Amino acid sequence: MNKKNNPTIPDTGRFADRGVALGELATHFVVHCPKCQKKAQINPTKEPASKVDFRLICSDCFHVETVGHWYGAATAHVSVKCRECYRPLSRSAPWNGIWKKLAMHCTHCGDNCEYEASITYGHFHDSRMTDPVFGLPLWLQKDFRGELLWAYNYEHLEMVRQYVAAKLRERGIDPRNTIRKNSSMVNRLPMFIKKASHREELLKLIATMQ
Repeated sequence: MNKKNNPTIPDTGRFADRGVALGELATHFVVHCPKCQKKAQINPTKEPASKVDFRLICSDCFHVETVGHWYGAATAHVSVKCRECYRPLSRSAPWNGIWKKLAMHCTHCGDNCEYEASITYGHFHDSRMTDPVFGLPLWLQKDFRGELLWAYNYEHLEMVRQYVAAKLRERGIDPRNTIRKNSSMVNRLPMFIKKASHREELLKLIATMQ
């Protein structure tokens, strides 16, 4: 990566946490293309102008896809009252991205019926971190001592690299702003990234990802 073109802070041996939340870094994503598994980009677009949407583009197989299909892990939930006897019914099942109803059987009155399900989308699929738009595996992720190092995009990865490389890590936020401090991406980094003893190994791993 060309550090001169990177908007993040320069290498000074110090890192000041500016309170950037993980959601603020989720502006675009680098993922595995669902067609060829090569590197693809998910970038924001505005169609119509009042709504921000996303489009996937693969530079290898030229696959283009708009928001609609979910590839990652998801669970369908139903919690209703039986239409006949009004007894509580509850069921959960893995969702395949197509149907949105679950067949329910009431053990009290014997009624069988399909009910509309609510869908919960997962962040992980097959032990890999996925993007929040299509649920595709992120391109920037590697295993490290039984843990997973990942980033949404190269800017996100560069910020993690700067944090790991810094020998002096400062909060860099108004002490009174405790909500901002607690919600920052840096504050919520897993402990294996924060360990100084892992610095050299992590920097080598990040270099291969960059």
